[in-house]
Amino acid sequence: MKLLFVALLSLAGSAFGTEQVRIALGKTTDALSVEWHTENTQGGTPTVRWGTQNGSLIHSATGDSRKFTVDAGRVWYSHVAVMSGLSVNTEYYYQVGDSSTGFSQVFKVMNRRTRPAGQPYRHILMGDMGSSCAFTLCTACTQHSYTCDKTTCAKNTSVGLVSETDADMILQVGDFAYNLGTNNGTVGDQFFKNIEQIAAWTPYMVSHGNHEDDATDLAHYIESWRNMPTNSVPATFKSANGEGAPNSLYFSWDHGLVHYVAMSTELWFGVTDGNTTVASLLAWLKVDLEKANKNREAVPWIVVHGHRSIYCSCDGDCHADARKVRKEMEPILFDYGVDFFINGHEHNYERMWPTYKDKSDQSNVNPRAPIYVVTGAAGSQEMHEPFIFPQPSWSAFRSNSFSYSRMFVYNATHIHWQQVQTD
Repeated sequence: MKLLFVALLSLAGSAFGTEQVRIALGKTTDALSVEWHTENTQGGTPTVRWGTQNGSLIHSATGDSRKFTVDAGRVWYSHVAVMSGLSVNTEYYYQVGDSSTGFSQVFKVMNRRTRPAGQPYRHILMGDMGSSCAFTLCTACTQHSYTCDKTTCAKNTSVGLVSETDADMILQVGDFAYNLGTNNGTVGDQFFKNIEQIAAWTPYMVSHGNHEDDATDLAHYIESWRNMPTNSVPATFKSANGEGAPNSLYFSWDHGLVHYVAMSTELWFGVTDGNTTVASLLAWLKVDLEKANKNREAVPWIVVHGHRSIYCSCDGDCHADARKVRKEMEPILFDYGVDFFINGHEHNYERMWPTYKDKSDQSNVNPRAPIYVVTGAAGSQEMHEPFIFPQPSWSAFRSNSFSYSRMFVYNATHIHWQQVQTD
């Protein structure tokens, strides 16, 4: 996106202990994967402790640590540990750390809440939220500071993402921090400190955005989301930080009644390590969607998400990018009966009617094609994205306000969508 606003801000680098905690859904329903950062290891063993009672964290697991050396003048470590053997619909208390750098506060998370009949699963979706200007995180976030953490937001937790305490899952479809590698990575540090107040308590899932395309920012993305339940082919991705990290440019998971597929639209715009390419994504995607369709009785909905649009109508920039991705993606989404494609990139909200080849029935009842949704208005220093072009017939609703999405999944036939405006 073209830069519209620059915050004249700075963050001083400083030593830090156990912080930036976030949790993700595991590869199986009895697992949750947690990631955190430290400035050093000093011989400590990264550990997650958990239990069903606060003060009685009787289970533990050792984590995996990776050294990050891409930021100029500093080194830090990411740690990932998996809580396993968990019961569904059960709350767990947990903390992470080691004997050297210390342990985090105790957090609480629900593993795979089971909703009673008539009560929907609650999924929160948004894109393009920075460290500064994170206007959907809470009302106290401003353009004047990168810091919008728990202390900042404590004044009002009744609105914004901090109010979504009943969410089953949060999904950000790319563009984190603006940028993860800015100021030698300290802006990325602050982003993870900011979202800890939601991401350590509710599974926080992601897909890759264009602000993670630069070699340094891409390395940050790959290393900072190692806790995703990756199942891609190839399994690892080589970044500027080296080999061996899980490949989070495309992967999939199930949550409740929804099969989610994360994909990097940035593969169409030059991102690759030589092995992960558009071709490898498309080959993997067809296999994944074939398997998902065979499991429709148990998991009836399929949601694919990435960063750039396949359909959008705000300006020529969005049209050009969308056409590039649409050429290969639209037939696959249609042929495999994908229900939704969710993306960000455009800093606005636009919901399309079920659409195929620029045509729509203008009805969401028994849709015959995917519904495309742009929800890239969570708040960044680039501010709003105006709608320059007239609204086409396949565009159902457009809004140029800061906002995020709620997707209520009731059953195999009904989903209710809400867009929550925060300005």
